[in-house]
Amino acid sequence: MTDKKEYIDKINSEIDKINISGEPKELYKPIQYILNLKSKRVRPILSLLGFELFDNKIEKIFKPSIAIEFFHNFTLIHDDIMDNATLRRGKKTVHEKWNKNIGVLSGDLLMIFAFKMLEDIDSVNLKKILKRFNEIAIKVCEGQQYDMNFEKEKNISEPDYLNMIKLKTAVLIGFSLELGGLIANQKNEITSKLYKAGELMGIAFQLMDDHLDTFGTETFGKKIGGDIISNKKTYLMIKLLEEANPVDLLIIEKWANIKTPSEEKINVITHLLKKYKIDLKSEKLTKEYYSKGMDILKNIPSNKDQMNYLKNFFEKLLVRKN
Repeated sequence: MTDKKEYIDKINSEIDKINISGEPKELYKPIQYILNLKSKRVRPILSLLGFELFDNKIEKIFKPSIAIEFFHNFTLIHDDIMDNATLRRGKKTVHEKWNKNIGVLSGDLLMIFAFKMLEDIDSVNLKKILKRFNEIAIKVCEGQQYDMNFEKEKNISEPDYLNMIKLKTAVLIGFSLELGGLIANQKNEITSKLYKAGELMGIAFQLMDDHLDTFGTETFGKKIGGDIISNKKTYLMIKLLEEANPVDLLIIEKWANIKTPSEEKINVITHLLKKYKIDLKSEKLTKEYYSKGMDILKNIPSNKDQMNYLKNFFEKLLVRKN
């Protein structure tokens, strides 16, 4: 395959072939609903790209890559319930469209479908892949719990935050790339490098996502300043609280107690972030993780054209302006 749209279309086509229907319809309709919401399919694409570094018999990776997409969407359904979120990809969240009980149960079923996608993996690789899948799933749950814990904790350190986003976001991106190498029967030395490169890119991706929530534009796809309004403890806010002087800390605390949406709150906090050059520090840290990931990819022996495509995919994913 030659472009991102072709990968997305192929993944969507393969998902459409999977029979996710039955009675009671309230159990299956929410799964169909979330899978049909507009998605970049980043994780399954990475699995395909990881596989194509070594093998062109791409049909081997379709179902395993969809397993990751199903798992990812399972986490989204449950995360939205925990966050009381009303919108997902611009549409109503599953629990908002139906109810929380249906959201929990349909999410559970989607997780089971994720494991069903692994049933046809050859016996040589099945045990290893199941072990890795379970290890990653546990880490993602740990990351979500840390994220919820942070809502109640006042002082979060930079290392704490980076560890949380590694667990919640980056490990699954790392495993997505690693899975391609596992299905292509690569040695541990190679698959470990794929995982680490993906994990570093995943951290960079989340840091950039946080950055664009404040310093992006509306074309980024969500309301700019949402994290500021909700007092979300992102890297930006953690660094601001670390570096602000006592007078500015009082200003931050005053606005933190104002929960209603306010353009003035967004403007005041954004001004302070720029005053302490937190925006530049955020960009610098993102680039550091991105560069480390790229350096690992350079040292993986593989199909040169496919490696260039993978690097280009990461570049477009991470070097975003809006």
